Amino acid sequence: MEHTADSNDIAIIGGGICGLTTAIALEQRGLSPTVYEAASEYRPVGAGILLQTNALLVFERLGIADRIQSAGVVLDDTRILSPSGRVLQRFDLDDVERTYFDYGYVAIHRGDLQRILLDELDVEVRTGKACTAVDDTDSPTVRFEDGTRIHPDIIIGADGINSNVRDAVAPETEIQARDTAVYRAVTTCDLPGQYQSTGLEVWGHGTYTGGAPIGSDRFYWFATVPNRFEPATSNRQNRTDWVREYYSNFPEPIPTAIESFGSDDIITTGLTDVPKLEQWYRGSVVLAGDAAHGMLPFAGQGAAQAIEDAVALATALTTRADPTAAFETYERERKQRAGRIRTESRWLGSLGTTQSYFAYRARNVGVNLLPDSVVRYVRRNRITNTSLSEKPIGDSTSVPWSG
Repeated sequence: MEHTADSNDIAIIGGGICGLTTAIALEQRGLSPTVYEAASEYRPVGAGILLQTNALLVFERLGIADRIQSAGVVLDDTRILSPSGRVLQRFDLDDVERTYFDYGYVAIHRGDLQRILLDELDVEVRTGKACTAVDDTDSPTVRFEDGTRIHPDIIIGADGINSNVRDAVAPETEIQARDTAVYRAVTTCDLPGQYQSTGLEVWGHGTYTGGAPIGSDRFYWFATVPNRFEPATSNRQNRTDWVREYYSNFPEPIPTAIESFGSDDIITTGLTDVPKLEQWYRGSVVLAGDAAHGMLPFAGQGAAQAIEDAVALATALTTRADPTAAFETYERERKQRAGRIRTESRWLGSLGTTQSYFAYRARNVGVNLLPDSVVRYVRRNRITNTSLSEKPIGDSTSVPWSG
């Protein structure tokens, strides 16, 4: 493969899942980027993540899918439930995902995934380097919080939904917030056997909750809660008690997991996304992952789309004559697909967090009545269109490749 960017100094700003995956993809293609991560050190903190089939196909291309499956929990199925426990939809992951694409879903702790990515890298990862601004996108300078500066040839902004690199590409962008909080936690508990390889979502009235096992005795839980439901106090113990009471009658394993929470286990963030950007690059600066298309979590595709960005961008940088041509190719390949899934996430978010009791009831009835053929088609179509840059995937006779 032609390595047209190998004389360029490439800086990846942000050492999360997107930044590290991009570094691996570039390194495997003969380049030597440097990763700059804001955190002072990598620690096993954070919550869980559900890697869907398209993310695993990218990791297979990078040669690390098996390690990720071994570190997490390979799910047999996922289910959408009503608050009473009625199954609205069940996705047998052998039926579509593994039959046509060899991979289902893997639930894993973010810290474990991050460690696998770091272990795969030989390039330099510099911690304690929080980017505050990028000046002059044609001959860029990155300014860091510690007062240092760098002058790379190419800057890849993988610094998340609150990206400072994005200010140099799309300076008028305003993050869009919803009147909803997101709760996440990882807890240690004894799960009954039927829940040890099952992911679930519970579509309630005004709340959307669920989770998945990420180890033999660890469970990742999440929920969206309207801000008006938030406890009046910010005391974490009171919040934990409120969560236990509120979800006590939800289907298992939600109550069992929540009962095991400690007072500091719940991580609370706002629910936000990035509006559609006119372009993902300017001069020598390009965006990837949440910096380019941060989306609501309801499609479960935020990390997967960032992972697809990584291989598409690395391929473009090593097969195009110059960085501008590479950025154009990358944006053309990724922008429409990420935009569609971002829109889907918004639509699912509106359904999942509706405050109308009538809409809540109608939604659950409608989801339950969806024909299996429609659900299977949607699942297959999303995976078929995975951005792998170099070749189509899956059974091309039964699932036509559309680029």
